[in-house]
Amino acid sequence: MNTINKLTEIFSKFPGIGPRQSKRFVYFLLTRNNGSLEELSKLILELKKEVTVCESCQRFFPKTSQSKICDVCTDKNRENGMLMVVERDADFENIEKSGAFGGKYFILGGKVPILEKNPEQKIRVTELKERVQDKNLKEIVLALSVSPDGENTEKYVRELLSPIVEKKKIKISTLGRGLSTGIELEYPDSETLKNAFKNRT
Repeated sequence: MNTINKLTEIFSKFPGIGPRQSKRFVYFLLTRNNGSLEELSKLILELKKEVTVCESCQRFFPKTSQSKICDVCTDKNRENGMLMVVERDADFENIEKSGAFGGKYFILGGKVPILEKNPEQKIRVTELKERVQDKNLKEIVLALSVSPDGENTEKYVRELLSPIVEKKKIKISTLGRGLSTGIELEYPDSETLKNAFKNRT
C-alpha cells in the first residue's frame, strides 16, 4: 500500500469522513509546501504532550499548570449540585458556548450502540460511578444524542446509576425534545440548546 492510500485509510477513520473526502484531504496536503506539512506534523506530535484529561470530568484540556483538574471543574462559581453527562468533548464545547448550563460536566467518551455486548468498553463506566458519589450532587442531566444509540446509552446509564441515585435521592433528567430526532449535540444552535435544557424532564 502506497503513502496516498495509507493516509486515505487513516483519514477515513475520522468521525464523519468517508473514503472520497479522506482522499481529498490527501491531495490537499500534496498541494501544500514543505513548511506547512512540517508545522502540521509538529502540531500533531505536540498534541498529546500539551493536552491532558481532567480527572474529574474526563474532558481534554491544555496543560497550563500542574493541576490534573480542568478550569471548569475547579470554578467555584459553578453549580456543584448539577452534573451534565455528555458523549464527547465537542458536545461539552457546544453546550458551554450556548451559556445554557452553569453546573459541572462528565464526558462519557462515546455511546453504547444497540445490541452492544460490552457497553462498559464503550463508555467510562467506572469513572462515572465514582463521579456521582459527590455528596453535593442533586441532579444528573443526561444530555445525549437524540438517536437510537443515544437513547440506548441513556437507558444503560440510568440502569447503571439506579442503585446510587435511589440511595442518595439524586434526580435524573433528560434534555427537552426541542432537539430534532437523530441530531448530534455538537450541531444545534445556542437557543435550541437553551430551550432543551430549560424543558428537561
